[in-house]
Amino acid sequence: MNTLYDFMTHVKGVEYIIAVMFLAGYILYAELLKPKPFKTVVETGKEDLEYIKQTGYRNTLKTIGKIAAAPFIGLAYVVMLPFAFFITLGTMALNALFSLVGRSVSFGWRPTEAYLAGKKKRKEEKKQDEEK
Repeated sequence: MNTLYDFMTHVKGVEYIIAVMFLAGYILYAELLKPKPFKTVVETGKEDLEYIKQTGYRNTLKTIGKIAAAPFIGLAYVVMLPFAFFITLGTMALNALFSLVGRSVSFGWRPTEAYLAGKKKRKEEKKQDEEK
């Protein structure tokens, strides 16, 4: 261990291992204090096996397959996140660019004001320019 980060990672790892071992030890200790240790564990296991036999092995295998595929699906999600970020960033940049280009290209013509305000003002401005 050369850095503080390495040391802290090592200490946290050992801490988590000790915590899990303590929990497992407590469960074993609590089971051993019962009059018939592990009776409920054996009964629950038998009930689970009966349920699997009744419903068939296909559903159980599907569930096990989903559990086995979960880490790979999560890894694919993590790998695709940067691509999704850059695609979103590019889309936002293109939308901003199109908005900017659209504002500079549009003429500012409005149908309601097309013939009501502009012609008289232009004629008056031309007359004033000619007089000067």
